[in-house]
Amino acid sequence: MATYLELAKSLYPNMPDNLLNMFADEWAETGDSNVAIAKVRGTTEYETLFPGNKRADGTVKFDEVTYVGLKESYMGTLSEYGISREVSESLLQNRLTSLIEGEVSAREFQQRVGAVFQGVQENIQEVQDFYSANYGIDLTQESIFLGAIDPSVGEDIVAGKITTAQIGGEAAKAGFDIDLTTAEKLKRAGLNQQQARQFFSVAADQIPRIQELQQRGGKAVAQEDVFNLEKFTEAMVFQSPDESEELRLLESEEASRFSPIGGPARQGSRVTGLTEY
Repeated sequence: MATYLELAKSLYPNMPDNLLNMFADEWAETGDSNVAIAKVRGTTEYETLFPGNKRADGTVKFDEVTYVGLKESYMGTLSEYGISREVSESLLQNRLTSLIEGEVSAREFQQRVGAVFQGVQENIQEVQDFYSANYGIDLTQESIFLGAIDPSVGEDIVAGKITTAQIGGEAAKAGFDIDLTTAEKLKRAGLNQQQARQFFSVAADQIPRIQELQQRGGKAVAQEDVFNLEKFTEAMVFQSPDESEELRLLESEEASRFSPIGGPARQGSRVTGLTEY
């Protein structure tokens, strides 16, 4: 028949000998394994070995085998992205408690790391450049994963700064130079990276055309009145009445140039450029 200590080792293979002995002795004395593990969990050494695992009422979030397995799964996820075990141990050393306290599951951690990796590491260089220029942090591989690992940093990076940097990066890729305030404003408006890519692509195509419409009026256009990215953004994203009306008038004037019912295109009874029916 297996001794209490042998049973203890089979139940908790990752516990040090002194805690296993305590567990086995208490189990033998009380005949109740639940009482025995409760005593072990009440020690300061337990707090050191399983940081973040206890709630305010003293109950645990994960049993000890699950706890160790969860830590291993975190490191396994990082290894999939080329992070060595040594680096993973270092990254997790001071942040494991936060992950455990947040009851971050293996799946959630994998999704979080994947989102960060997909959003920055595999995307355009301009995202990293914008992030570095505006936040003063180089998105090295370790700092990227730090954002996924540490909830106190991760929420800020994943939900905020990285999205803003993605928008700024997409602007740069399309040939526009926007500042941090504009990128943050677009993020607050709900744009994600894909939407920003579409928006700046359209802007790059349409703004030169709109500026050409302004020039066709025959009047000199002051620099501050040129329909630039800022005006285009106000009209198309924020639906600003002033910029929207200005754009509507420009489009209307252009249409009237080629309309058979009036406008600059009509000369007497003729309509230049089109056949009048």
